[in-house]
Amino acid sequence: MADATGVAEAMLGLPGFRVLGVEETAAEVVIQIEMSADLVGCPGCGVVARAHGRTVVEYRDLAAFGRPARLVWDKRRWRCEEPLCPVSTWSESSASFSARCLLTNRAGAECCRQVGRNARPVTQMAAELGVCWDTVMDAVREHGEPLVDDPGRVGEVRALGVDETTFLSATKDHATLFATGLVDLRRRVVIDVIEGNSATDLGRWLDRQPEAWLGQVRVVATDLAESYRAGLDGRLDHAIRVADPFHVVRLGNRCLDQVRRRVQNQTLGHRGRKRDPLYRIRKLMLTGTERLEGPGLERMLLGLRLGDPDNEVLGAWLAKESVRDVYLADDPADAALLIDKAIEGCALDPVPEVGSLGRTLSRWRTEILNHHTTGASNGPTEGLNLLIKKVKRAGHGFRSFANYRLRILLHTGGVNWPAQRPPAPRIRTRSPR
Repeated sequence: MADATGVAEAMLGLPGFRVLGVEETAAEVVIQIEMSADLVGCPGCGVVARAHGRTVVEYRDLAAFGRPARLVWDKRRWRCEEPLCPVSTWSESSASFSARCLLTNRAGAECCRQVGRNARPVTQMAAELGVCWDTVMDAVREHGEPLVDDPGRVGEVRALGVDETTFLSATKDHATLFATGLVDLRRRVVIDVIEGNSATDLGRWLDRQPEAWLGQVRVVATDLAESYRAGLDGRLDHAIRVADPFHVVRLGNRCLDQVRRRVQNQTLGHRGRKRDPLYRIRKLMLTGTERLEGPGLERMLLGLRLGDPDNEVLGAWLAKESVRDVYLADDPADAALLIDKAIEGCALDPVPEVGSLGRTLSRWRTEILNHHTTGASNGPTEGLNLLIKKVKRAGHGFRSFANYRLRILLHTGGVNWPAQRPPAPRIRTRSPR
């Protein structure tokens, strides 16, 4: 392959095409190409076709040596001379190009990989290739939707996690809009994202799933949302429901914070300030007693003596610790005794926030204790929520829920990406001296 044309075609890497010319400008490399087949048969009857003119079509390709590349395809039209053939004229076509996109198929696939797998902004890819945002997003949809809709992507799910994330923050025109993520806790992948966080939204999604698939689900982990509980009723009654430990403990912490803020306002007449006794120990009170060292515990007790005249905050702190004690127990029987003790203690406490905590614990008692028998939690779901937020930050917010769902599933949905070329062999086989 000593001739310049052969070298150019090898570097181009498009089978069935030859290079007619290369022009280099300050902004890009322009490569003129045509199909190498000079003898073409009619797709209808097989008779040898005759040339019937040319049209020029331009595509964006992957960058060539760090420079944007534009392919100018001198596309030929052919004509069948068989009078009885239903095909009269047609244009050349190639599997390397899509009629619906300004990008070559390999450039479109790379856009999908970068935007989906690597969570890169669409705007960034559009600037690199020299196309508009819509062109890149069209390529992401064209190459990404078949990967997301692949029946083998979801597979069998034994442990299902359900949790909400924010889709759109509140504005003057609408309240906060939520999305519900459904996670395979065993494989740690997002199997779907649905719009909304109501019982109707979750129930509608479950109703669309095959009965055989629903029957394989053994465990469902959720937060303490009554809407999710109602959405699961009548659809996954056979599955063991688990209240996520993180959300249960956070409920106790929230109760403590609410009491502390109220007492601060009642005793001092203002919100917490850095020199206020209760404000200074707010983080110490949220720390587990097993992690509090001597000086820290003394500081907390001193702050309570100075800022909590009626021991309301102290009672809320004890209630919070009683909730944490449930998860420090390894034996399910011990955990049952501890949660009953926590519920009883909250019921006897006159502080309204603590009483509300006790009633919530009582309603979710079975789901809380199921954690000790199954070991399930929404920990994998919370970890995937961080990746969802990463996708959201890369997109600088979303307006289209369909695009939001697609990009989340491409990034976190366990997509079976097409195999890339093998990695390039190393040039240097030893470390430099």
